[in-house]
Amino acid sequence: MEDIGPGALPQVGGVRRGIDLIDLVRLAHYDPADPEGPDALSTAERRATEITAYDTLTVPALLQAPAYARSLGTDPDRAEVLRRHLPPACEFFVHETVLHAWSGDPAVLADQLRRLGAGPAVRLVPFAAGGRAAFRRSFTLLSFAVGGPAVHVEALSERPEVVARYQAAVEVLRVCALGVAESREVFQRRAERLA
Repeated sequence: MEDIGPGALPQVGGVRRGIDLIDLVRLAHYDPADPEGPDALSTAERRATEITAYDTLTVPALLQAPAYARSLGTDPDRAEVLRRHLPPACEFFVHETVLHAWSGDPAVLADQLRRLGAGPAVRLVPFAAGGRAAFRRSFTLLSFAVGGPAVHVEALSERPEVVARYQAAVEVLRVCALGVAESREVFQRRAERLA
C-alpha cells in the first residue's frame, strides 16, 4: 500500500475519497440517535457535513433567533451547529407562508425576518411558484463524512428511494425559489411592515 502524505487523500473522478482529520473531528461528535426519537434531527445536524433545509411554516431551526425559537418551543441552541469550528455547508429555503403564518408577537417575527435579511443565505419560495409536490412538506436533507445521506421529514430515513425523492425536491426548490438578494429584500420589507 502506498503511503499517502498529509492532506493528499486519494481522489476518484475529482472527488476526495477517504477520511482526513476534519472527518475525524466530525466523527468525534457522533451521537447515535433513535431515527424516530425527538432528538434525531438535532443529533444528525451535529454530525452533518452538508445540510439543506426547507420549511413551510417556520424559519428553519438552525436559523431561528432565540426569541423566535422560544416562542415556537424550539431549542435556541440548535444554531450552535452553524457556529462551530467546522460548520456544515448549508442551503436554506423557506416558503412565503413563513412571512404570514404568525400568531405571536409581531416584533419577534420582525426581528427574525431582519436576521434572515442580513444573515446566512436563505432563499424564499414565493406563492407564485405554485402548489408543487416538492413544497408540501418541510424536510432536512443531510450528508455525512461517513455513511450515506439521510432525510428528516417526520423521522430520519437513510432509505435511498426516500432520500432521492427529497434530493429531487431540492432541485425543484433551486429552480423556483427567489435568489438570495431578492429574498433578503422581501424579508427586510416584511420586517419593516411588522415593526
